[in-house]
Amino acid sequence: MSANWLYESDEPDDLLEQIVTLEKKWQGSIEIDSVHEQINEHLALLSTKLDSNKSRLQNLYAVIDVLYDELAFSGAGLQLLPESSLNNVSFCLMYRTGNQLSMSVVIRHLLKKLGLNAFIAELNSEIALVVKLSNSELIVMDVITGATEYLISSDDVKTSLVNEIASFAKEVPNEEIIKEVLTEQKLACLEEGLFNQALLCVETLMDLLPEDPYERRDRGLVLQQLDCAHWAKDDFDYFIKACPNDPMAMFIKLQLEETALLQQTIH
Repeated sequence: MSANWLYESDEPDDLLEQIVTLEKKWQGSIEIDSVHEQINEHLALLSTKLDSNKSRLQNLYAVIDVLYDELAFSGAGLQLLPESSLNNVSFCLMYRTGNQLSMSVVIRHLLKKLGLNAFIAELNSEIALVVKLSNSELIVMDVITGATEYLISSDDVKTSLVNEIASFAKEVPNEEIIKEVLTEQKLACLEEGLFNQALLCVETLMDLLPEDPYERRDRGLVLQQLDCAHWAKDDFDYFIKACPNDPMAMFIKLQLEETALLQQTIH
């Protein structure tokens, strides 16, 4: 994930809060108070499993057991849930199911509130949730199943493993996670024909990345689906001018020219 990101949070670490607040723009049913209440309920239960006489690793495993056994966090499994729901962080929190990205955001938030050093990393182009227990100990979590992998570096392990552990320790910035979540929600809404929601989602991305021509292109595509061809043309013109060599720009340009020719012929 990489982006010329312009959004800066006023809070040191409020990733989940930021995303849920943004989601409310196109998910009107979200109640922020209900989200906070659900978080507090989960934390109240999880905190009872922490034991100061046990190691951080033991406490982490105890918390994971509660998350996946008692609270039943999981992936969608055989449930026929739309991706627009699974990628929704507030949906994941309230119904305890989601995809890799939304689950990572939610579980990370809960673990950090419990004082565990959890963060989202990118591993082989995939999202992974990592908990750093010490400078030499890391736990890599599969947030869909709750499975964990324990990694430790010491003098007697191979150099390749030490380097691999070091790569896990590079956290993906919150700003990039936010962009990825919103982008995935935009794409899911488009694919499912939820064009009004897709429009609100892409306009939120445009507020955060006002100079990104690809967001302008995507808004044009949504507006086109909503029969707002005139407004769509303005976005398409912007995209074509900004990215003249992009294959999509060439295709859109030809499409606009054909539409203009057809209109001239009719008149």
